[in-house]
Amino acid sequence: MIRLFSLALLGAGAAFFHTHLAASFPKADEVVHAAPTEISLTFTARPEVPLTKITLLRADSTQVRLAPVTAGKDTMTVSAKVPVTLPAGGYIVSWRTASRDGHVVRGAYRFSYSAATPPSQTSRR
Repeated sequence: MIRLFSLALLGAGAAFFHTHLAASFPKADEVVHAAPTEISLTFTARPEVPLTKITLLRADSTQVRLAPVTAGKDTMTVSAKVPVTLPAGGYIVSWRTASRDGHVVRGAYRFSYSAATPPSQTSRR
């Protein structure tokens, strides 16, 4: 019985250490007011850069070509430059990576780019 419980804990522990998306730029569901020049993803474990892919899609599902994925300033972050100026609109970031254990993880999120600047606090009177 104890052995079975130990094996169950080991299995749960292994799943706990798989890579997950911890942060991104632009953030999920964010409305940015400057066209992003880079997509940046930070994970909970060091992603294998050669196995990482970032795709940027417009709202109509057409793909925006990105530069190759590179390692970020820290070992948990990867990024891809956006070599063109994005038009205002909705976008989907789709990503795929793997950690040292070879476990592949995928995800996607949306953000919007609005060229209009938000009203400042001083203009609201």
